[in-house]
Amino acid sequence: MLDVGGLPRVFWWVWVSTLVVRTGAFVAPFLSYYLTRSLGYSAAFAGFVAALNAVGAAVSAVIGGVLADRVGRRPTLLGALVASAATLVALGVVHSVPLIAILAFLAGLANNATRPATGAMIADVVPAHDRGRAYSLNYWAINLGFAIAMVAAGAVAAHSYTLLFFGDAAANLACVVVVYFKLPETRPEPAPGGATADQAPAAGSLTDVLHDRVFLGFLGAVLVGAVIYSQSATVQPIMMGDDGLSPGAYGLVAALNGILIGVLQLPFTTWMRRFSDGSVLATSSFLMGIGFAVPLLVSVIGHPMGVYAASVVVWTMAEIGTTPPQMALGANLAPTHLRGRYQGMNTLVWSIAGVVGPLVGGWALSDVGNAAVPWASLVLGIAGVPAWWLIGKRAVPRIAVLRAEETRLLALTTDLSAIEKVAAVVSPSSDAPAVTASGGPVVGSVEVLAEQPC
Repeated sequence: MLDVGGLPRVFWWVWVSTLVVRTGAFVAPFLSYYLTRSLGYSAAFAGFVAALNAVGAAVSAVIGGVLADRVGRRPTLLGALVASAATLVALGVVHSVPLIAILAFLAGLANNATRPATGAMIADVVPAHDRGRAYSLNYWAINLGFAIAMVAAGAVAAHSYTLLFFGDAAANLACVVVVYFKLPETRPEPAPGGATADQAPAAGSLTDVLHDRVFLGFLGAVLVGAVIYSQSATVQPIMMGDDGLSPGAYGLVAALNGILIGVLQLPFTTWMRRFSDGSVLATSSFLMGIGFAVPLLVSVIGHPMGVYAASVVVWTMAEIGTTPPQMALGANLAPTHLRGRYQGMNTLVWSIAGVVGPLVGGWALSDVGNAAVPWASLVLGIAGVPAWWLIGKRAVPRIAVLRAEETRLLALTTDLSAIEKVAAVVSPSSDAPAVTASGGPVVGSVEVLAEQPC
């Protein structure tokens, strides 16, 4: 089992907030079913709506990352959660094409703004050597909540799709309560005591992220896998419906993903730590392609329920070896003062995949045939193997440099905080001159002391 001890208290409240909101994440997995089976729209329109939702998520990934760095993690989370609840309720009660399109975009805009802030908050409070298991535990909470949501949502959808939207909104508001009362602001501040410009972290911008070649290569490799994975919530549900499976059957098969991750995520994460990031991610990319190609067997052997269950098992194993290592690697590649922006760019790539995947997948289902998407997934999965191997190799020296810088800044902050405390003790008021431990007067104030080299 994965060791769960030694992580900060704040992390565990982030974990709780993640579990709460994911337990009610009913809408996204059933949106394609809702649009095609309940409202009677085409697969192409369902793909278009999913793409609009992803466009909103893409815009919000950048905005959310910048806000997390500038305004703070906590206010970004609170604002995004409230806005997400409002748009979900509205999306569940409208039926016209223009309103569905607009609200799908706004829902993506609101919902995805939470991801950069959450990712940055974990990086803020968890030391670099523990981030892999912290992201693994948080991802475990995501999938545990997802499994619960799928079992409940499948039953609810059989009676009323509208309740899915209201339930999802309620989960967002419950998460607001947790964040408001239990999560402090974790954004790193400039070193205390008036540190000089060369001692405090630089302000930074998105341009700095775009000039980071190692991270750009990382984003490219993430995009390959994300395009494949996007089929799980858009194209694959439609394929399952075309093969005669009901919403309830889809809910059970989809819940298998969350159940497997709930059981296997922690022990597998411990086992994978003996291998390099590059080798784990390369192997997982190959398995991801294989997993989404398994539905090709329906036309050969029949038994769609069993085939799609097997598909979920294979790409779930790939997911276990992909997402937490990617999240930790992305966080470790980010300088301290740019964590929100780096998380935002990582989220943006997933959102771009969410646009490309549904658009191309929906078109392929309508105009080419159901076999096109599984074959394309297999090709992309194989293509990701050399990409991840190279990125993993190049990331090692880069991470070593960044960790050394984090250690230096932490030591600087600790030293300056100690100076502040000593100065406050030996200089209790402005009415009498302060003295040092040797009996001499203190020259200047804490601000003057802090400006001296440490």
